[in-house]
Amino acid sequence: MLNLMKLEMKRMNFLKIGVTFLLINAGIFGILLLLGVDAEITAESISAADEIMMFIEIMAVAAFVIYASVLLSNMIIEEFKSKTITVLFTTPVSRKQLLLAKVLVISLLTFVLFLVSVYLLAILFSLLNNLYGILWFSFPLNLLWGNTVHLLVTGVAVAGMALIPLFFGMMKYSVPATITSSILIIAILSSSINSDGTNLFSFTAVPVVLGIIGFIIAYLVISKAVKKDF
Repeated sequence: MLNLMKLEMKRMNFLKIGVTFLLINAGIFGILLLLGVDAEITAESISAADEIMMFIEIMAVAAFVIYASVLLSNMIIEEFKSKTITVLFTTPVSRKQLLLAKVLVISLLTFVLFLVSVYLLAILFSLLNNLYGILWFSFPLNLLWGNTVHLLVTGVAVAGMALIPLFFGMMKYSVPATITSSILIIAILSSSINSDGTNLFSFTAVPVVLGIIGFIIAYLVISKAVKKDF
């Protein structure tokens, strides 16, 4: 399986992935800087360091779950749609292993990109906030280090959650359905469930359950896909 994953990674354009990663983080960081433009408006939804941390997490989750759906579309959905996957299926390697390798690579990449993004954004914002007072309250880095276990758990959950769109995309080999479903997942997670702005993502169990569901769905979808004739 590791060899299959390595082969799959060799086919990926990591320069393009790196540029996309930087652009995503530049966009999120720009949004963070905008929080300091109008303190009164910001105070209505964010008034403490832990809320900034949560905001960074949600933005990173949103960005990389959607990005994972793009990778799923390019690496799996499009190959089934154009039937180029049949070339891979002619090899002596198990069909299930071939598809699992693709899914695991996407899942692992999502996990890494999410964690690096959260740490990068939190460190940069903390430094700039200390230097220029972007917000009226401090954003200490010990908050980031104290959340390490939480972030690792969330990262694994995001890696699984990002696979849920595969279910919708494989129904009719639809790229739009794959990406749209990822956006809907984020919309549900980030929507407020009460008057104080609490969202489903703030309950760690919710993304964890979605992550487990995502891994199960991916396995079931792959098990069904390998039985199809082309």
